Amino acid sequence: MELRERGKRPGWVNTAAVCFAFFLCVCALAPAAQAAPNADCDAGRHQYSESRRIPATAMEDGEAIYLCSACGQQYTQILYATDHLWGAWVTDRQPTCTRPGERHRACNRGQSHDEYDEIPPLGHKYDASVTAQPGCEEGGVTTFTCARCGNKYTEPIPAIGHEYEQAATREPSCFELGAISFVCTHDPAHAYEEELPPIGSHSFGEWTVETPAGEGAEGLEARVCARDGFRETRPLEALPVSSEFPVVDVLLVGANVGFIALFMFLLIPYIACLRYIKKRRETVSRRDALRKKVEEYYDFK
Repeated sequence: MELRERGKRPGWVNTAAVCFAFFLCVCALAPAAQAAPNADCDAGRHQYSESRRIPATAMEDGEAIYLCSACGQQYTQILYATDHLWGAWVTDRQPTCTRPGERHRACNRGQSHDEYDEIPPLGHKYDASVTAQPGCEEGGVTTFTCARCGNKYTEPIPAIGHEYEQAATREPSCFELGAISFVCTHDPAHAYEEELPPIGSHSFGEWTVETPAGEGAEGLEARVCARDGFRETRPLEALPVSSEFPVVDVLLVGANVGFIALFMFLLIPYIACLRYIKKRRETVSRRDALRKKVEEYYDFK
């Protein structure tokens, strides 16, 4: 019993030990708790909130104070007087076609302060020029060039298409094709023809006698096509021979008959005389040949 009482600690000792342990934990955890917000602040991520504001008046500037709840850093924003006395704008950076410029002006009332403003980009100022003329079947190109910065872009020009007009016509003939020629007014190299069908028949005029028909002899007449000049002919029937002889014809026929009769009258004795002479010559020739044979046979000298 006595030993058990010796080993038992007083109550105040236990309480002090617990307080000491809690103090050590708080001291150990406090740096860790402050490390996170300080790291954000070091990185520039403050947690500002407005702690105090003095409104501006028409003639005097005010201010707004912002405090970081993590690290206690603060900054002051000037609230300019509402009735400013601004000077002229001063251009700090000229604007380009695509980039804005910057300018500022100073207030000359009370505490001097500046106001900054952005100058809008000028935008491109394009000049258009046709760099490839469009054709009937091929498109062209329009080039746009900025007069300020030289920036360029292109746009296609659609093809203008064909515009045909009639150039010449070859009229069809009776049995030959004709044609109509069409030429593009934009490009004479583009042309085509359309065929015209033949008429299919001649256009003849009246028959004209070229050789009149006579008694017992055929004549000839012809006609010509007014379109192609084709010539067609046909014979004329011969006239019948007249049976009535005129006096002149009778005399001529009589004279001819008399002449023929006289010629025959003279010709017959002439022929008979020639035959007699021929026979006489043959007789004399035979007699001489017989005499010669007798002399040769009897050897007459």
